[in-house]
Amino acid sequence: MYPMKISSRTVGYVLGIVFGAFCCSVAPAQEVDSSQVGRFQLAESFMRAAQYQRAISLLEGLYDDSPETHVFYERLREAYESVKRYDAAIALVDKKINQETSPTIYVADKARLQFLKGDEATARLTWQSAINTDPSSSSVYLLVYRSLMQVRLFDFSIEILEKGREYLGNNSLFQTDLAQLYNLTSQHDKATIEYLDLLSVNQNQLNYVRSQMGPFLTTPESLEKSITVVQAGVATEPLNRSYREFLAWLLVEDDQFRPALDVYRAIDRLEREEGKMLFAFAGVASDGGAYDVALEAYDEVLRRYPLGPAAPDALRGLGLMQEKWAETLGEAVFDERGQRLPRNHFDEALDTYQRFLIDYPQHPMFPDVLRRIGLLHQDVFYDYTSAYTVLTEVIGRYPQTIVADQAAYDLGRLAVMENRLEDARLEFSRLLTRLRTGDLADLSRYELAMLHFYKGEFDTAQGFTEAMQENTSTDVANDAISMKVMLIENRGPDSLDVPLKSFSRTKLLSRQRQWDTALHQLDDLLAAFGSHPLADDISFDRAELLAKTAEPEKAIAAYLELSLFFPGSFLADRSLFGAATIQYKVLGDNTAAIATFERILKEYPGSLLITATREQIRRLRGDELL
Repeated sequence: MYPMKISSRTVGYVLGIVFGAFCCSVAPAQEVDSSQVGRFQLAESFMRAAQYQRAISLLEGLYDDSPETHVFYERLREAYESVKRYDAAIALVDKKINQETSPTIYVADKARLQFLKGDEATARLTWQSAINTDPSSSSVYLLVYRSLMQVRLFDFSIEILEKGREYLGNNSLFQTDLAQLYNLTSQHDKATIEYLDLLSVNQNQLNYVRSQMGPFLTTPESLEKSITVVQAGVATEPLNRSYREFLAWLLVEDDQFRPALDVYRAIDRLEREEGKMLFAFAGVASDGGAYDVALEAYDEVLRRYPLGPAAPDALRGLGLMQEKWAETLGEAVFDERGQRLPRNHFDEALDTYQRFLIDYPQHPMFPDVLRRIGLLHQDVFYDYTSAYTVLTEVIGRYPQTIVADQAAYDLGRLAVMENRLEDARLEFSRLLTRLRTGDLADLSRYELAMLHFYKGEFDTAQGFTEAMQENTSTDVANDAISMKVMLIENRGPDSLDVPLKSFSRTKLLSRQRQWDTALHQLDDLLAAFGSHPLADDISFDRAELLAKTAEPEKAIAAYLELSLFFPGSFLADRSLFGAATIQYKVLGDNTAAIATFERILKEYPGSLLITATREQIRRLRGDELL
């Protein structure tokens, strides 16, 4: 145990209260020795400095002078424990036991000290004797249980609380304490039973139950045990909503999204939710990558409750899910040669959003959905004319709104894509002037930095990044830091910055989807400046462009060459990640991808990609579902 840290003023105040109470109740005419306060303060300072023997000398004197002062007793016992003088601590506790009419707490403390001394058998008998002081009181069992928890005797704690229940004839006692103990000892089925009993009395405790169970559901076995128990509970009390929600939550934790959907269907029907529970679950399934199940849930809301309150949100959610599904699968609308590919989830998302506009023209999310249509035209279908029309409609119909500001930002990006750089600068500048702070302002600031970078105005570009490097929790802030690092490391050696200016122009070409031209220029740059500090950046961009131009084998080779030739580069771990991603996504070679991902763990243990790398390895090995 550790000494409690308190200020000298607090010590004086506490002792004043203690001494005052003692004097008033025991010996009103006796004067308290004020020097005790100073001696106690000195003992406290020795305790804080881990000079326990010096503290003990002072505390023993204080306790002898005033054995009734509990703080003297408490600190002396702690000091004895700190130097493992358990016999002395036990003797001290024995004095307290002999002084008290209800010594249960001190008997339990004596048992704990006996256990720390190494005499477990005697300690168990002493804990039992503490219970025997008042076995008809539930608080006695709790007191002993808390003493046992201090020394982590979980099994004995369970035994004590179970005996208390039996003796008192009340199985509802100690529910949360026993549930915690059962989880700590991997008896998850028993823990779940306790929580079900709690929910049978108060269904509002579901959030508490989930928070307590969650940390222990780390293995398939723990989930299976809990699910089995709750399924039995639902069968016994089919009208208990909290039981069903508990079961659905467990199924989601176990990635059993389709059975979870069945549970939410039942809740939605029994509770007459009109699709609200199904809509909420659809979002959970989408976040978990179970897009087919999410699609089924959204469809059911729209089919069964077309006029219900959840229908508009379900239709918009369906579009969002279809977009996410397409992104997860790496779908595209055009191939590398610009040829239209068969319909995919992006097409379905666009259809869904357009249906939303027709069905819910007055809905509050109408502006957001309209903007999303513009984004799909701009960033997926590359229909810049349609994108411009839709985004300007958003700004015109919904001025002075967040969605209008977002659309203005999108129009700035569109101007960059169409090589209208001055229009883009004006759009981002106006947005930055109007907003000043916030995520959208930072995005605009970064785009302005990029515009100056494309023009070779590196000092100005770096100036824009300076105000963004503090908040590294956002992607744009990290991008700004990466740009600043690149500018610092790759300027010169000549004052004209010829390699960097050439590289900045290829960046713009690549952004504008002029990939073949950019790739040829990068090849020329490598040939001319292969020994320049910029070579790793050039090589990385070249690998990315090879991947975009349907040359996956060459892209993998380029990525792996970068990690070989520039092992200390800021981009080395990212190049390995890029190579592994192509290996499993494009070539379907999971074995090679795992080997490449494992190189990141071995060669770059401090990489920011470590977490993502481990997740990919687990997925490719089948440890978790995609």
